[in-house]
Amino acid sequence: MQNFFQDLKDNLVNQYYECPAYKLICDNQGFNPSINLNSEKDIEQVPFVTTTLFKKSAEIFTDLLRVPLDKIDKWTMSSSTSGDPSIVGRSATDLVQIKKFMDKNVSEYDCVFYPEPEVMKRLRSQMVHGKPTESYIGNILDMYEFNDNAVFLLEADGEELNINLDAFETFLREHNNLEHHVSIKGSTILLYNTINLLKEKIRPVNLGKNTIVQTGGGGWDGKKGSLSVGTTLKRQDFVEEISSFLGIPEENFIDSYSFTENSFPISGHYSKEYKDYLFHIPEYGKVIIRDIKTLKSLYNPGDRGFIQMLNAYGTSAFAGASILVDDIGEIVSMDKCPDCGQRVMTIKLIGRVKGAEAKGCGATLNVKEEK
Repeated sequence: MQNFFQDLKDNLVNQYYECPAYKLICDNQGFNPSINLNSEKDIEQVPFVTTTLFKKSAEIFTDLLRVPLDKIDKWTMSSSTSGDPSIVGRSATDLVQIKKFMDKNVSEYDCVFYPEPEVMKRLRSQMVHGKPTESYIGNILDMYEFNDNAVFLLEADGEELNINLDAFETFLREHNNLEHHVSIKGSTILLYNTINLLKEKIRPVNLGKNTIVQTGGGGWDGKKGSLSVGTTLKRQDFVEEISSFLGIPEENFIDSYSFTENSFPISGHYSKEYKDYLFHIPEYGKVIIRDIKTLKSLYNPGDRGFIQMLNAYGTSAFAGASILVDDIGEIVSMDKCPDCGQRVMTIKLIGRVKGAEAKGCGATLNVKEEK
């Protein structure tokens, strides 16, 4: 990862020749990465594959492979509530690469609003071309280095997941007022709903300044799977309410953004000034915000558009070097986070295009409270 531009070009050139479907897209746009990709500026012209092409119903996800069917190691699948998931063929080495990109937040105690990784991987598995699919979020969970004492609050019951509310209450009582190094990870909307249930049972606690809340899987539109809060969940409300009830500083809240067709997650830290999460684009990836109507590249703070993710690494088995997703991002700065000062492109996540299907890591959650 010494030279992102050259590595991205190499990946795109290989993808062009290894995936006939992507080559067709490029040829239709008069773009050959080995000829036309010569500078950072040229990246804006790189053709993309939309996430909708990976849908099972599109019936072309196998055409988006860069290797023969028998050479992929597994199918990773999104958790679409419509019954039309995205399916992405991956190699073991590509998954190892994703793990290298994961944040290494080490805590003494983990509390996770998901089932154990192996359970999550197998949830709603299907047989595709002789191989069982695995949940993408299950694979992501498997990349975290959880402590042996980690508490996984969800248990599978057929296609439903039961949440153990008593276990979470016990966890909070055990760490109340002790300033332990605690990490609370998992689904945004599930954590929010659970806290609202606990408000009726116990008084607020004080986990303290050493606790981190790291959410992911979306849910900010107020619904994921069978879960709902009945309205849009504002990030400011989520952070302020959870912070107040659990006794955690607002600056200790992190949100992660990824999707099945991508290979590098991005993380955002909560900004009290912006009352939102500010997401940093790492040096090993690139994001372009494209106008919703014209698809032209945008550059100015406040500009909103589709998110294009460019991956130099971790896509050797599928055409994932340039992906356009139907989520809307807003440019905060092209070169520096105005909140923490880190010199990186910084964006906010606005939400999904109106009418787009609710999908994503968190959409798997078909959860009921354990009695």
